[in-house]
Amino acid sequence: MKTNYQRDAYRCGKRRSEEYDGRQDCDTCARQEYYDDSYDCDYDPKPRKNKHDDKKDHYPKPKETETILRCGTSTGSGPISCGGVLINGVASSSINSNNSGIVQATVALDTSGLVEPTVKLDFSSLISFRTSDNENFLLRLVFKLSRICKGSHVPLGTWTFERQSSVAVSQVNDFIQQSDSFSFSFCSCESCPDCCHYVVELVNQECFNITFATITNTSLTALAVGKKCF
Repeated sequence: MKTNYQRDAYRCGKRRSEEYDGRQDCDTCARQEYYDDSYDCDYDPKPRKNKHDDKKDHYPKPKETETILRCGTSTGSGPISCGGVLINGVASSSINSNNSGIVQATVALDTSGLVEPTVKLDFSSLISFRTSDNENFLLRLVFKLSRICKGSHVPLGTWTFERQSSVAVSQVNDFIQQSDSFSFSFCSCESCPDCCHYVVELVNQECFNITFATITNTSLTALAVGKKCF
């Protein structure tokens, strides 16, 4: 037979046991702070979002860089006559009456798929000429680079080849025949990308005691680098 003390202790212990069984044991959820707590004290395999995760969704995706290389069509000129009006003993004249020049090379470049591309053009050639006097001669050729976009003709710059009283490479009967390389480069950042043609022309010449001159082995290449449009 149980005493009053035993009965009271038994009842209290049973009541505590029932209360304990009726509530959830949160001590077993040791990882609660690392997981999504949408379910109280229940294990959820979905990790809780990091406080920086929402900001990552707002970062712009990096744009890919694209490089476009185009080789042009070369023509060259030869032979170039130094006929013209003599001014102080030097024949100086534009190539054509309309000052359009003799086309040396062209290249087409489409940058419409790029964002603010950088365009670089490289022109190279071999210029050969013959003189009638190996002690006193002058040859000056002016080249112009232009860009043509949607019918709009924009000059980009001029470059000059000049030789004067050069050392003879070969000499026969008081004249020399000489060949020299000539090249130039042009670089620009295009704010309005488009499909354009680039043209190199011979627009002016000055010569003295020059029998003829030829421009051969011409080359014009275009390189464009920019971010792709999405």
